[in-house]
Amino acid sequence: MRCNLTTLLGIKGYRISGIAVEERKGRRVAVIDLIRSRRTFECGVCGRRLKKAHSHWGIEIKHLPLWEYSTILRLTRYRVHCPACGLTMERMPFIAEEGRVTVPMAAVVFELCKVMTHKAVGLFMNLHRETIKRIDKKALEKIQATRPLDGITVLGVDEVAIGEGQNYLTLISALESPRGPEMLYVANGRREKDLKRFWRWFGKKRARLITHAAMDMWKAFRNSFKSHCPNVQIIYDKFHVIRHLLEALNKVRITELRRAAKRFRHVLAGKKFILLSRQAHVRGKARQALNQILNANQRLFKAHMLKESFGHLWSYRSKTWARRFFDGWVSQLKWSRLKPYFRFARMVEKHLDGILAYCDKPISLGYLEATNLKVRNLIRRAYGYRDEEYMKLKIIQTCTPWMGRFQPWAWAHKIPS
Repeated sequence: MRCNLTTLLGIKGYRISGIAVEERKGRRVAVIDLIRSRRTFECGVCGRRLKKAHSHWGIEIKHLPLWEYSTILRLTRYRVHCPACGLTMERMPFIAEEGRVTVPMAAVVFELCKVMTHKAVGLFMNLHRETIKRIDKKALEKIQATRPLDGITVLGVDEVAIGEGQNYLTLISALESPRGPEMLYVANGRREKDLKRFWRWFGKKRARLITHAAMDMWKAFRNSFKSHCPNVQIIYDKFHVIRHLLEALNKVRITELRRAAKRFRHVLAGKKFILLSRQAHVRGKARQALNQILNANQRLFKAHMLKESFGHLWSYRSKTWARRFFDGWVSQLKWSRLKPYFRFARMVEKHLDGILAYCDKPISLGYLEATNLKVRNLIRRAYGYRDEEYMKLKIIQTCTPWMGRFQPWAWAHKIPS
């Protein structure tokens, strides 16, 4: 198979008139001069072929490095007068929309941004950070606008706090889709009205196909899904329910620590995480410390045993038997004087229908909880973005496996035979 240099560069309709090596800002740069090999021009809007150009000027476009040289393509760009579209730029499909770089270079920059910082990509590709951000953001916007949404029947919604105060981002994901779990959308705030943009983007027809939604017990989430998804079954996430139970156990621990005699306080002090952990996961010296706590305080022993047994609620596949288990668990609170547990039981009773819906569809927000650390790390680094929309697009990319997968050769253009 034979080919020339313009074919290797991925440029059609041009031929090389000269190559020179120059020194620019301490770098050796290969400057390739290109001239047109075709006599017609294409309208940049409708693609109509035209015989004459309106005006022209010289431009330089950055291309992928050739060996150790940074590469610049130097050519003439034309403005054309189209009868249908008026004055437009000539269509040059090998130039990316995001800046004065070629399409292959923009594709490489996009892939590198998945695994490198903007500063590192800039040093590697000899590009300004703003150019890199513009390339990456434009590519993410295209993917988000054209991503497949068919076949999604189960959604999950959770919030993550950002900064100080009551500032939240709402993360909406597809827990079941043909592509596996994936992040769909990031909304500002966690109020019901904050989710309206998501529903407009997702579409009414797709919303009618949603059968289940996993969430915490935040009222705004429930109301939003009920109003937009007529066939949805709300499932309250078990991890959030357990979190409320652990908070109740910790309140009991604090109360007992304050009531304990001085000679027993060292047994309870500093043992929060040992007490809140699942007993099966506590080993070695931590297990000895847990046994000391349970032997030293009867109320903490009772609270701990109730915490350990409550998780069996999600082992039932029958709502009737799960309800009987919960009633039996509540009956054990009698005479216990564990006020935080009574408040927890009332909260569970209020939301029991959504909690027991797990029996019919055993799903949880485990995928979203697993991505929360990635989201927080990204938000921590996002102080340099100064662009909230870009930050949200990066969250979607980071938390969606098929979007965040590094594909170093995905950009490569085929060489025609």
